[in-house]
Amino acid sequence: MKKEYLDDLYESTLKEENSVLALSLPIALLYKYIFNKNAHLLQTNYDLTHSEIDVLAVLSSYKIMTPTDLYEATIFSSGGMTKILKKLEQKQFISRVPSNKDKRSKLVKLEPKGEEIFQLCLVNVLRIDNEIFSILDEKEKKSLEKILKKLVYSTLK
Repeated sequence: MKKEYLDDLYESTLKEENSVLALSLPIALLYKYIFNKNAHLLQTNYDLTHSEIDVLAVLSSYKIMTPTDLYEATIFSSGGMTKILKKLEQKQFISRVPSNKDKRSKLVKLEPKGEEIFQLCLVNVLRIDNEIFSILDEKEKKSLEKILKKLVYSTLK
């Protein structure tokens, strides 16, 4: 979006009665910009989707999880999670291992190759994010982080 169009949008649409749009619109535009920039990087350089990286990120913290716990830690449907897990297993980033508690179920385990690719992607995604947020000083970053965290936590009910 060109600056002139954004300026026009703010001036014509974001009147007092619509003031909340002055908050949500920039968040939506930033999300779209960051998502697209990172999606291009992940797809072009690593043949990975955001969804696959999200799963690897969660597994990077927990190493091994039930599919249900993994599904609850992300924002995918159970059917979507099944597709993602199959792709990651084909790429040998994860494996399915028997559960000690229930022999009928299988846990999802992060493989060293999956951890390695996740860390590599993380470095590059952080580089992009740092470029975007470099316009803010440290105090502004902390304030924005606090505000966004408050908003996100308010949606988790």
